Amino acid sequence: MGKIPIMVVREYWTRVRKKSFLITTLLAPVAFAIFIISSVFIAEYTSGEKHFAVIDESGEFNFKDKTLIAPADKSVYFDFPSEDYQTLKDSLKSMQYDGVIRIPKNFDPERPNKYQIQVLSEKRIGWQVRNSIDQAFVDQVSHLKLKYLNIDKSLIDKVNERFDLNYTIIGEAKEQEGFTTIASTLGMIMGFAIYISLFLYGTMVMKGVMEEKTNRIVEVIISSVKPFQLLLSKIIGIGAVGITQYFLWGVLIFIVQFILALVFGDAISSTAMFSESMSEQSIDPEESQAMITSLLQEFNLYKIGFFFIIYYLGGYLLYGSLFAAVGSATNDDGDLQSLTFPISIPIIISLFCLFAVIQDPDGNLAFWTSMIPFTSPIIMPARIAFDPPAYQIVLSLVFLVLGFIGTTWIAAKIYRTGILMYGKKITLKELGKWIIRRN
Repeated sequence: MGKIPIMVVREYWTRVRKKSFLITTLLAPVAFAIFIISSVFIAEYTSGEKHFAVIDESGEFNFKDKTLIAPADKSVYFDFPSEDYQTLKDSLKSMQYDGVIRIPKNFDPERPNKYQIQVLSEKRIGWQVRNSIDQAFVDQVSHLKLKYLNIDKSLIDKVNERFDLNYTIIGEAKEQEGFTTIASTLGMIMGFAIYISLFLYGTMVMKGVMEEKTNRIVEVIISSVKPFQLLLSKIIGIGAVGITQYFLWGVLIFIVQFILALVFGDAISSTAMFSESMSEQSIDPEESQAMITSLLQEFNLYKIGFFFIIYYLGGYLLYGSLFAAVGSATNDDGDLQSLTFPISIPIIISLFCLFAVIQDPDGNLAFWTSMIPFTSPIIMPARIAFDPPAYQIVLSLVFLVLGFIGTTWIAAKIYRTGILMYGKKITLKELGKWIIRRN
């Protein structure tokens, strides 16, 4: 077994020194920077103020001059110029209005669709601005209806007053508002990252084994080491490459975000990006950013990061051994696709289960899929943010280790026979014979 560390180092340095490793490592932070910068420019480009001239021929409405109609939007304003509708219509562009809103003289709030309010513009109005205008006039018409019915608006406001429910788990403190949103986001990111990793690095192991087999290099190596030692060193070495790449991605993305924060300010901070989704819930952006900052302090990010690495390693070792076995069994691309399909199915199923588990992190589906070794590497990291019971984590890890031992044993049986076999078409039935064959 003393040869394994030497071969692990060889596998590691061979791949780390490749240009492809350097390129893929640098592409992630570059792509992150491009995404953030483009998001900032798009937000700035589309956040200009929109001004609409309002001609109220009915005299029913009580808009105030320069009324902001969407507090969360802060982009759409109403003006009440002295010019008549025809004058504004003829000189719309020169007066620097984005449109003219005409309320007809015979407009009836009780039958608003009979004589409709008209919105005239030279350019097509975007859906967000339309929603803001629609909401503003719906509110105004509602107020007029209440007035005609002699109903006090304050009573209606009191009936429609927004309130929050106190979500509390027995034995724990009250759950903060927004906790589920952030936990779901973290869980989805970790689960999807491991999903990509299993295919990326598993395929890397498979291609590495196939390359050595095709070039006949393995025949020389096998003369001095055992097949199992070669298999284990390749899995561990490429796994270490994956950990190195994730570490470098984390460091480089942190540096890129720090530099972008100096250039663009807090607009590109992680809390600011989280607050965008919460602003849709009519929460003030500054309040939502403060809320998210407070919420992130409630998460044990060290614990989440630790278990992400553990499950990445467990999943990679489990599937990496199977990918290596497939790579050793054939050197034909047609056979390769048919043999890798059974390995890919559990990974794909795990991704579909991930979306359901995020919706119900303590349900039966979440429990069982986080126990099964073939799905737990993706599912359990997604549940870690929701702080599942400790016994479930321990049980999941035990099953994952047992699963890795089992798949490694199976892979070793296939690898020992397949690595030196050439020219024969391999089927799943043939692989089954190799597994049950005695030494």
